[in-house]
Amino acid sequence: MCTHGGIVTAVPAIHTAYRIDGVRPLLMGDTYIVSGCPFSVGSSGMPCQMVNWVTASNFLIIKGQPALTSSSVGLTIGAGPALPVIITSIQSSMQEPGEFTNINY
Repeated sequence: MCTHGGIVTAVPAIHTAYRIDGVRPLLMGDTYIVSGCPFSVGSSGMPCQMVNWVTASNFLIIKGQPALTSSSVGLTIGAGPALPVIITSIQSSMQEPGEFTNINY
């Protein structure tokens, strides 16, 4: 979620049949939309709108895209300042793997 409490939703950019704990992994190349951000300055709404991920996995690449893990860092994009995204929950297996893994399905 964004720092102000807006919810981040992933919109997949690449189809993959690969699953972690039965769920499609989040990839750096997906689009991440923020909804419900209440941030404003005075009477002007300045909500967070999207997330730009600046770090992702160095070891898990899925169809050419790095996977997001619990240590990934994302910054909000919107009319206000870019702020770090808060990761509130993760899939239990989305930790950084110990060795390079390239998945192409």
